[in-house]
Amino acid sequence: MTSQLNVDTIVDKAGSGGTNIKVEGSNSTFVSEGGSVTQSLTNGVAKFLVNYDAINQTTDGSLNQTSLTDNSTGNFTSAFTNNFNSASNKFFFGGIWNTANDGGAVATNIRNPGICQTGDHANSTSTLDFDSRAGANASADALALDYSGNYASLFGDLA
Repeated sequence: MTSQLNVDTIVDKAGSGGTNIKVEGSNSTFVSEGGSVTQSLTNGVAKFLVNYDAINQTTDGSLNQTSLTDNSTGNFTSAFTNNFNSASNKFFFGGIWNTANDGGAVATNIRNPGICQTGDHANSTSTLDFDSRAGANASADALALDYSGNYASLFGDLA
């Protein structure tokens, strides 16, 4: 038998404000805005985020990150607070924005910047290696460059 709870607001015991809500299990779902489909709540939440300023070597925001190592120009390694359950079953999204000069080129005539999960390091459950690069074409690899806004996120299952 299923139950349903209908309320307008959930507050703490003292009635003085909001409270933490705990959602457990990989089968936790939510109903879409249109009401016609359900989605997995836990799979749709980013498990790792970082906003790294490589020019000033500062982390401007992060989630589930214990440290970030600036390995070399355009190459970084983030260590996770909570590991992923699989080295290969996580999904990476990233982006670059050069905030230092309103998005202008970091180097002359360098176009098409991007951020990628580094392919020359083995995937890991505890770290993410990623690169910021620009200027690839049919005959040349992209140059490693430091940008003031390097954004990376991972989705997947935590251990």
